[in-house]
Amino acid sequence: MKEIIYVQAGNISNHVGTHFWNTQQSYFTYSEDKEVLVDHDVSFREGVSPRGESTYCPRLLQFDRKENFGSLSSATGLYAQEDQDEQPSFLWDGTVDEIRHERIPDIAYQNQLDEEVEEDPAEAPPDPKESVVVPPLGASDVRYWSDYNRVYYLPRSMHKLPDLADWEAEEGDWHGGKETFLRYNMDNALMDDSFRRFVEECDTFQGLQLCTDNASFGSFVDSLLTAFRDEYPKQPTLMFAVLSDATPENLDTEDIRGLRKALNDALCLRGLNELSTMSVPLQSPRNWLPGPWTAELTTDLRSAYDTSAILSAHVETATLPLRSKGRESLYGFCHQLNVYGNTPFAELSGAFPASSLDALDSRIYRFTIDRPERKGGVGLWRRNVTRGWTELARRQLDDFGADTAMSATCATHSLQEYPLPSSYPSFFRAQHLSSGPHYTPRGLLVRPRSVPMISTLESGWALPRLLAQCADLVGHCVRRKINWEMVGIDEDEARELREDLWTLRDNFGESSYDDGKGLGEDEND
Repeated sequence: MKEIIYVQAGNISNHVGTHFWNTQQSYFTYSEDKEVLVDHDVSFREGVSPRGESTYCPRLLQFDRKENFGSLSSATGLYAQEDQDEQPSFLWDGTVDEIRHERIPDIAYQNQLDEEVEEDPAEAPPDPKESVVVPPLGASDVRYWSDYNRVYYLPRSMHKLPDLADWEAEEGDWHGGKETFLRYNMDNALMDDSFRRFVEECDTFQGLQLCTDNASFGSFVDSLLTAFRDEYPKQPTLMFAVLSDATPENLDTEDIRGLRKALNDALCLRGLNELSTMSVPLQSPRNWLPGPWTAELTTDLRSAYDTSAILSAHVETATLPLRSKGRESLYGFCHQLNVYGNTPFAELSGAFPASSLDALDSRIYRFTIDRPERKGGVGLWRRNVTRGWTELARRQLDDFGADTAMSATCATHSLQEYPLPSSYPSFFRAQHLSSGPHYTPRGLLVRPRSVPMISTLESGWALPRLLAQCADLVGHCVRRKINWEMVGIDEDEARELREDLWTLRDNFGESSYDDGKGLGEDEND
């Protein structure tokens, strides 16, 4: 087998990751009659808990501030150690005043998980008038990403970084993030212990799939990837990088907080060019706007629980070929999108739900840069993944792809729709997708839910524009002679960053540019 190790860093990324792993858990089947869609061994490792129980846990390193873990702890679950907080009595023979924070309680959803039962086809459906209906999980119920988690993690998967003081700025601190990684790695032997143990458990380690919040963990993960490359220079990595909410084209040089975040994004993009085989920049969900793409949803775009569910559905679907039976290799997957060998960036887009080409153009949302229409430019490569589309719809999509302004296209079609576990938001306008579970004599019955959808990764017209926007911003800051100490880098570093970003933009070739106005190296310092 060929295993992938996953990395999640930051609050948004852990929301996305929690939905992702809940989906993976939903693929497990205990009936020989059901078709297995994915190869679980790619993402999960089999083991035994301290109590002798068989376990199947994600190959995952997850990083976040301690306060964001909520009730999730290594002291609970399959790997809980009894009396782990007891201290040897010989350390101190005097009086001890013990002060502990109260444990964060689980929400009702977590307490109901053990009551869930699978639907029995032989039984009649519960009578809505007689059986108690449990309200589905909603955005207002969720406090932390752990509130709707459905899988068990190994203790070495969970890495809780110390909470920041009120006066410390977490977002956009490039050098602070790097120092945090070096200190954490030294104190906890992260790469030599937790990470190495995951690698040693693999038969054939493929590489990494990562999701990170650039604003809070971009430079932390940059340092992690640097340490990884020192030992594994040729192993492929696939990165989904959530950008900050600071958009380069709309920033004022007086907005120091926004500049810190935007320049941090630019530094992260340059670093990913050197360290990651393929990277997919994603605009912050805080910047999403409603439109035709949300026509079938009642989602709250201010809720991390809701927005991360949409983003996770597209990330999970776009990478489905890496885990499917007869799967693709991570190396081939990444290099297929990097047409020229020097453009290791791709864009993510898609429609959810969607089952055909009908009004598809208006319902596709572009998660890298939200531009409804392409204005000029030819893409380099596109790969579509559909879920639950009919054969006719799939043929129409293939024919449509052959006519678009794209140098090459390929498609993966899965007959199985995207599964919606009970942890997934009930934000669909279709009533059968948003109804709550029923209490039955056997337990809590949650009816299976799934939706058709399409996700796309492409190397094309929006990425040069994003890189040019970042380069333009850095150049503007140099010309305005801003207070570089306030944004965390010096002027010489900024000049070098600007040139590197223009080089990255030029690597895509002129045919992939759109007609964005005001983008260019036409001003002198």
